[in-house]
Amino acid sequence: MSKQSSLILLLLIALVAQETAKCVTVAQDLPENFLKCKRDANFDKCLVDAVNHAIQLLKSGNKEFGIPPLEPLSVKKLVIDAGNAPINLRQTLKNVKVHDMISTSKIQRYRTDLDKHLIICDSKTDRIEMIGDYEMSGRILLLPITGHGNSNITLVNTKIEHRLIGEPFEKDGVKYMRLKEYRVNMEPKRVYLQFENLFNDKTLSEGMNRFLNENWETVFTELKVGYSKSFGLVFKELSNKIFEKVPFDHIFLS
Repeated sequence: MSKQSSLILLLLIALVAQETAKCVTVAQDLPENFLKCKRDANFDKCLVDAVNHAIQLLKSGNKEFGIPPLEPLSVKKLVIDAGNAPINLRQTLKNVKVHDMISTSKIQRYRTDLDKHLIICDSKTDRIEMIGDYEMSGRILLLPITGHGNSNITLVNTKIEHRLIGEPFEKDGVKYMRLKEYRVNMEPKRVYLQFENLFNDKTLSEGMNRFLNENWETVFTELKVGYSKSFGLVFKELSNKIFEKVPFDHIFLS
């Protein structure tokens, strides 16, 4: 074989090896400063401390897992629909910054069934402040409402149930889990609502904002399913950045 043929053969081998390497999935481990829990009688209690610790570590994000900074949490778009009386409303929030959700959150309890890939936890968040642009149209208690501009929606002392529903899958013979659903149920003690430029009229805007805040329970009760679904999608995407990269047995020690 000539030197030129040998060189071409070596190049081909190198290219094949390079492409093969791309196809091989390298399992990652949790960051070194994360706490891990063994699947024993104290597992659920251990998870409370471990996840509270991890949440605070992730406030500034994690480049290794592609997790952006979480304080504040940036959300491009939230779409909230309420189609039944007394609220018939479509609310779109864009370029939202969610402040205080991470730094004031505390996991209080876990109930897990890992054989069914089910994780349920209860948390309490002192303050969730959502600031962003809004577009809104519809009716509230038979009153027409329309507008666009800046908005501030703040939830105080919010109890949240997180229900993570996973499914197993394998990569290179190793078991992983991804979340197929992340259900959120939010129960705030108080909600403050501020929408600038309602009706494109300052006086009408001030009157409607006053009405919204005086009737916040009725308003939020109808809208909370939309907020819960939107945050569930955000939490699912963030959680899967870890679940889909770290083997099941590396997250939940056997």
